[in-house]
Amino acid sequence: MERPQQPMKTLQKLVGKHVTIRLKNNKVLRGILVNYDDCMNLIIDEGEELDQKGENVVVKYGRLVIRGTQILYITSEEAVG
Repeated sequence: MERPQQPMKTLQKLVGKHVTIRLKNNKVLRGILVNYDDCMNLIIDEGEELDQKGENVVVKYGRLVIRGTQILYITSEEAVG
């Protein structure tokens, strides 16, 4: 059984990597995680909004600041190790 990880340590490992974020309003965002804080507010570069399936780009934003209170989950296809 895999040991649970602390969220902040996991976020630290994701800095500089591509992440996908689902928000409470059902929007899906994708970009490179630049930084985060203790409230899990995120700064994302090359931010894009994806369709509901998370497949096609709907809007390209550039740099985004995402409030931690609006995040349902964060995923990354790159290995966190």
